Amino acid sequence: MIGISLADRTAIVTGSGSGIGQGIALGLARAGAGVAIADIRLDAARQTADEIVAAGGPQALPVEVDVTSKPSVEAMVARVREHFGHIDILVNNAGIAPSYNLVDFPEDDWDRCVAINLKGYFLCGQAVARVLIEQGRGGNIINVSSKSGVRGSSENSAYNATKFGVIGLAQGWCRELARYGIRVNSVLPGNVLRGSGIWSEEYIQARARRAGVPATREAVEEYYNRQVPLGRQCHPEDVANLVVFLCSDMASYITGCSYLVDGGQEMR
Repeated sequence: MIGISLADRTAIVTGSGSGIGQGIALGLARAGAGVAIADIRLDAARQTADEIVAAGGPQALPVEVDVTSKPSVEAMVARVREHFGHIDILVNNAGIAPSYNLVDFPEDDWDRCVAINLKGYFLCGQAVARVLIEQGRGGNIINVSSKSGVRGSSENSAYNATKFGVIGLAQGWCRELARYGIRVNSVLPGNVLRGSGIWSEEYIQARARRAGVPATREAVEEYYNRQVPLGRQCHPEDVANLVVFLCSDMASYITGCSYLVDGGQEMR
């Protein structure tokens, strides 16, 4: 059996200063990959990098990036390539989830969500794909979607649209990039309430109003855990385990697929 080792590979994980992105970065590092911690919050990126180094992982590079800006993305990719010598993996993860009902949804929040969650994936995918093609050694792109990417959730118009959209991006890229040995897949996490930047206090309160439960993190967690057959929320490590597998040689014949990591909530 092929062991899961990502030694001598370099990964970029966007939005990896906290939450799911941080968990993915730590998982890739445990598998032996060098990791670029790309986040708009440089201090958060440095903290994740420090955690990787403290755990005895390989080299970690904190990089500040605004995924909505093409010059910023291209500068980030150039710096990572210069530092590590090559790039092998991109995990598109940076995202936000403004929560409003349809009739009250502010246009500015819609535009910002689409810019980060969809345009950001496109810009990063484009920049990294160019490098992967030039290098000629294959590679992997993972788009982090959501269970809301296969069944929309209420009061989440922009989030739903972008999470459906990034699955479409991955499927199209799969067909374009397969000839270069580049595999592209999507992972669809369930509810990650703890440690996620999306599940802010404001978002918790919005979800509590929708569910008709007290506006506390504990009450909202309990409500959502009851929706999951396995009876618990998704953890960043659950998502990281799948990403590591998909980026490994054990998944060498898997591309263009979408995988739910939701404890059976959607069962698709």
